[in-house]
Amino acid sequence: MFLKYNIAAIAWAAVVMALCGIPGNDLPQLTFIEWMQPDKFVHLFMFAPLNYLLIRGFGKQTSFSALNRSPKMYATIISILYGILTEVLQKILFIGRTCDVRDAAADALGAFCGILLFNFLTKRKNASA
Repeated sequence: MFLKYNIAAIAWAAVVMALCGIPGNDLPQLTFIEWMQPDKFVHLFMFAPLNYLLIRGFGKQTSFSALNRSPKMYATIISILYGILTEVLQKILFIGRTCDVRDAAADALGAFCGILLFNFLTKRKNASA
């Protein structure tokens, strides 16, 4: 049951890892302001759907009751830890990439945006029903 409802989140997590593994030399280096780079928005838009999919999957699955009782909390913790893991792997494993605390913060912000997305879509679905 767990895998059935979380396969979309697992697939999206694989896409996130693949995108984070692209060699840094192949990425454009644009800046809006000294500290604001476009990749922060990319991180935000990668982790919002990840957290949304995790919340949805955790809420539907029945194998692990703790995940079912508090899906938003567990999904957000996992999303944030996954963001930290991707940053660490960029430093250690991926060529031309570095570990950036601001990217991890953008990942966490994206995870919280995933909660907002879930709440919005759930409210909209309940309103139309």
